[in-house]
Amino acid sequence: MDNTGVVFFLVLLFFYFNSPDSRVPTPNQRNELSNLIEQERNAVGVLATSNYGDFTAEKWINITGLREEDGYAWQQLPKVKERVWKLYTNALGDWAHFKIDGKDENERPDALRGKELAVYQNVTGLLEGQWTRSKLENGVRAPSINLTALAPDAAYVTQEYNRNITGLENDIRIKLDQKVTEDLRLDSGHVREVSATVTIQDDTSSGDGWVLKLYGVHFPEFGGVVLTTSSNKFGGIFALPHFMLSEQTHNISQQLLNRTLSKAIAKQEEESFTNPSYPWNSSPDSAADVLFPTPHCEYIIYLQQTPPDSMPTQSLKLRPEIGATKLTQIEQELRFPNGAPVPQAPPMQFSMLIFSPDCGFVLESKGRPEYSEPDLQHLRGPKLETFINSVKTYSLVYAAICAGQVILLVRQMKDASTPSTVSRISFFTMATMTMADGLSFFIFITVSIFMDATFLVLITVSFVSFVGMAFLGMRFQMDIWNVQAPERRDRNRQNAPATATAPAIVVTPATDALPPPATARPADNSIATPVILPPDQDSPAADAEEETDPPTNTPANTQARRDGALWARFYFIQMLIFFLSLHATSWPTPLRSLYCNLLAFTYLSLWMPQIHRNIQRNCRKALRWDFVLGQSALRLLPLLYFYTVPHNILFVVPDPPLAAALAAYLWLQLCALASQELLGPRFFVPAGWAPDAYDYHPVLREGDEESADKGNLPIGFTEATSADNGAAGDASGAKSGVAKAGLRVFDCAICMQNLEVPVVPLGGVAEGESALGAGVLGRRAYMVTPCRHIFHSQCLEGWMRFRLQCPICREGLPPL
Repeated sequence: MDNTGVVFFLVLLFFYFNSPDSRVPTPNQRNELSNLIEQERNAVGVLATSNYGDFTAEKWINITGLREEDGYAWQQLPKVKERVWKLYTNALGDWAHFKIDGKDENERPDALRGKELAVYQNVTGLLEGQWTRSKLENGVRAPSINLTALAPDAAYVTQEYNRNITGLENDIRIKLDQKVTEDLRLDSGHVREVSATVTIQDDTSSGDGWVLKLYGVHFPEFGGVVLTTSSNKFGGIFALPHFMLSEQTHNISQQLLNRTLSKAIAKQEEESFTNPSYPWNSSPDSAADVLFPTPHCEYIIYLQQTPPDSMPTQSLKLRPEIGATKLTQIEQELRFPNGAPVPQAPPMQFSMLIFSPDCGFVLESKGRPEYSEPDLQHLRGPKLETFINSVKTYSLVYAAICAGQVILLVRQMKDASTPSTVSRISFFTMATMTMADGLSFFIFITVSIFMDATFLVLITVSFVSFVGMAFLGMRFQMDIWNVQAPERRDRNRQNAPATATAPAIVVTPATDALPPPATARPADNSIATPVILPPDQDSPAADAEEETDPPTNTPANTQARRDGALWARFYFIQMLIFFLSLHATSWPTPLRSLYCNLLAFTYLSLWMPQIHRNIQRNCRKALRWDFVLGQSALRLLPLLYFYTVPHNILFVVPDPPLAAALAAYLWLQLCALASQELLGPRFFVPAGWAPDAYDYHPVLREGDEESADKGNLPIGFTEATSADNGAAGDASGAKSGVAKAGLRVFDCAICMQNLEVPVVPLGGVAEGESALGAGVLGRRAYMVTPCRHIFHSQCLEGWMRFRLQCPICREGLPPL
């Protein structure tokens, strides 16, 4: 095989992924970047010289978006701060004024003396909850902003704002990141940098929702977080201290930002010739903003952490008290685990308020005291370390599930080791399992690239899934495909349209011609005298042809091409589903949910092809029951986890009714398979709906040699045992037997034991024809071949696993 193309492709990939990024700015871009840096330095100067109270609804500062002519809805800011104060007091109680206002230790209330506020000092984690519109919006109109005057350098392709919230309520997720930050510790307080990625769903959003990046500060002493977006029409990060609720928080955040913003601008200037960028860009997809710039609604987000001992559980009971010291130990163990005996880390909970000064909306999180429902507890979620541990745990559980699937598959492959047993198994049932294993492999291998903390665990799961897909699943799938190839060829030949053939030329002999006598010598009308060769010799011409012509179409080459085509089709469909699933993450939520639910129902339809094949071939016992039950349970468990467990690792919204529907759907398939094995593959199929197939379990009837009804008794029965019929049986079976009424005794040639079977007397009615009871189940005990030999069902089924020939006369048997 010529591998030149493959080598060339790999070389191209190597140079593509290892070539340096050539984002060299043009002269115009350099001028724009220089102007932007100059504006940032001026904004930092304004921040350094401003004081608390310099910016109000009536006083303005020279920062983009905070000037009077900009037209933002800053008249709402005092009401927003009052509402935030209420959220702080609801979460902290008496601690709110003492911590936020920075009162002296001597002014601490008696109830708080000798105590410390128990809140997480590092808030890196994931939060989720629901937002609703605030009452502060009542009677307030959205501001009208002149974008051309506000941002003359921004060539917006549209005047419609992205990230504009128009719905009444929906979901929100926040990922707080405080892994690498700068902090400032002063006698007046403690402040740290923090960033957040917010995904807010709305009726106008696509995919998971509007995604935006915010930057701000975190106050570890009382758990408050203030975040803001920034852009060329809003210098939010430079005005952040003016959004604080007290002079103390304004001053310490101002000192921290003076230092960090200056460093960020210096780094931005150093990289202006190699990697020009805006350090506080609020859009994660900055490349799309460069090509198609659109205005975005700006956000200011207030978050306040609730102490764990005041967080209600699902039953609205308060959690056991966790002091500041114990919470510090828990947090230390999470970040630097050493096996210390600490309680389980409680989740983080934050109350939230979002204010958009240019779009004019105000949003709040749903929780107490306004909402008393147990599942509405503002924004709630685990710390990042807890989330990573959960991902590792559930990934290892899924790896164990995949290992169990592999073990069951190996046992089934050993059981189906002959062409007769392999031909019973549905190719599409095994293809569904293999496709699911392959999809999980691609998903885990992709996620492992972006999650360094769980790389080894995810790679382990990917390896187990790959073993189940490539080494075992595809091998068994190809065995089934090859064994069933003659069956497909016959079916295609039957379904092929009839081709027109030339009419045969019929030569009519003369009327006076008479047939030659029997003693006449046959006419010599042959063209050539035949040459008879010994069986171990070939003609010289054939030998010469074999020497000159290479074997280009040997059975081995043909089989290799068929296998290669099967592999290619399988992986093409696999990659198509994988990339379609990736693309589905950007679809609107209803459409994405519909796609995922349809994919789940299709996946759990894995036994439907086997049920159909049992009907078509009138066969039973194609698969081991431990394989069927084990695979059903193992493949249903991951779906039940995501559909029933709240706060799961993928943040899937639980849907218990749908989970029950999936389980019931799978249970119905298992019941159908069980009924096919007990009552027959076609017992629930109306007559004429399935193709004709030989029935190994016929109703045996007595016949009369002198009448038209000859019966269908097998060859070799011994003697009738019914009380009212004492006639002797066939002379070929000279034994006598005693059994219950309506039974006859036969010899099973495989186990050499007697076989009692029910026989319908002449003119009688079979029990199974009038009722679905012992008659149907009784016929499952014996099997009658087309050559009229009878055996125990277990004996003949075991025989037919290895040979499709009658054990007595060696006549061919139709497959089960």
